[in-house]
Amino acid sequence: MRENIIRRIGNSLNAVPGIITRNPDDPGFTRNGVIKTLMIVFLILYLGALYSANNAADVSMVRVESSMTSRTNVGSLLKRGRADLKRYYSIDDEAADGYVFYKAISPMSVNELLIIKARDAAQAEQFLASVQAHLESQKTIFGGYGTDQMALLSRSFTGSKGKYVYYICGPDADTWRDVFMSLI
Repeated sequence: MRENIIRRIGNSLNAVPGIITRNPDDPGFTRNGVIKTLMIVFLILYLGALYSANNAADVSMVRVESSMTSRTNVGSLLKRGRADLKRYYSIDDEAADGYVFYKAISPMSVNELLIIKARDAAQAEQFLASVQAHLESQKTIFGGYGTDQMALLSRSFTGSKGKYVYYICGPDADTWRDVFMSLI
């Protein structure tokens, strides 16, 4: 029974142009050989998926900002400049390939969006460390009394994808992150 199934599969594969198969009657055609071949194909697909998992499309920061302001309510926050980037994150804007930075006007609010584009992977790691340090600083500041702020900080997003590093915090952080990820 098993031999008939293997023979049928072999015959159907032989009918497809461009596929080279062994004759099922050939002693080299074994179940172990098929399993090994399938494992190699799976391994190649898995490694390809791992390799491309952190890649991101090269999108200009102008396009990122226009999409974020048109598709989300991030425009309700105050757009911040280079001095604020240096103050809150200790990042020099000239070191980056561009950034989008919005922060609430009130110092009691933790609503914030930072997307920064690094020039290379090493710089992206440095920016990510700065972003994570900022998040920890915010948690320290609001830890004793800001229950609403702490709830938002615990649901914030920090991360990197390709050359992009992001920090997203606010009641609509999920939406902001989804919009950003759909761009890259």
